[in-house]
Amino acid sequence: MKQKTNVTENNRTDGCGMTKDQMIELMEKINRGHKDNLENRRSALNTLVGAFPVGGKIFAVVSLDELHIDESYQRSLQNHVKIIARDWNPTKCDPLKINFREDGNFYVWDGQHRLEAARLRGIKYLLCDITVGLTQEQEASLFGCQGVGIKKPDPYDIFKANVCSGEEIDTAIKNMCDNYNLLVNRNNKKVGNLSCLTLARDIFKPGDGEYFEWVLELLHKARWNVFSQSHCHRVINSLYEIRKSSEEENEFVQRKLITYLKGTNPDELLINATIKYPEFKDESKKIKLFLLDIINGDDEPTGEVIGKRNKFIA
Repeated sequence: MKQKTNVTENNRTDGCGMTKDQMIELMEKINRGHKDNLENRRSALNTLVGAFPVGGKIFAVVSLDELHIDESYQRSLQNHVKIIARDWNPTKCDPLKINFREDGNFYVWDGQHRLEAARLRGIKYLLCDITVGLTQEQEASLFGCQGVGIKKPDPYDIFKANVCSGEEIDTAIKNMCDNYNLLVNRNNKKVGNLSCLTLARDIFKPGDGEYFEWVLELLHKARWNVFSQSHCHRVINSLYEIRKSSEEENEFVQRKLITYLKGTNPDELLINATIKYPEFKDESKKIKLFLLDIINGDDEPTGEVIGKRNKFIA
């Protein structure tokens, strides 16, 4: 004889740890106390009976028509719903987390944007992770603590994944950095690290990849690969802005900057730029203006001086 399972109050409060049989028992108990919404209650029970347990959770494919949103604690829908719908990929869509309430309906407490995106795509069913009997307050509590203890991937984690999958921009950045023995890494205090990934992506998006390579070549020829913070945001961005303004004089500009940078280092460059342009807080702008002075001959570097050319405007 099958032993009857008992649903403890702790099971119900936590919303987890229930077996499928315990969930069915609890849903039947809830439904016996209500005479309303009978069709939805029967449908929910049939869904749960057909569900399958995996790793202590209960999953089922649920019709989107049966899913409800409680707007009292859920966020208002954001514009990125359309982006989710446009870029929909079933393999990246995690199961929605839903709860069967006393009123006889399933409520989505995690995944309302995925739900709406699926509706925009005309999708009729989604895989859901089911709990039974949570109150509105318990759903809201679970919703509020989503992501606690979970580290989301940062741009550098995503970069590695993109390179592995062959994404165009990040793959091009890596290949270019490989050519100059650079590692794309968030640590800007380690020698040989390019620590301005977001900037690099922004440079590549308008098709300025050749400008980015011009900057890397310049720093390589100036032997700056031996310094930490030589490929951080303030250095790369200031040189990129100079390259954009140099047009056909870029070879002359590069040679002159190489001559100057060979005799200094990232720390000294920032100090000198700050002394000359203390009114600017933007370190990249200070460095850009200071290096433009070098190019224009207002501050001649020691060592070889390349012939005067047209002056460049900041």
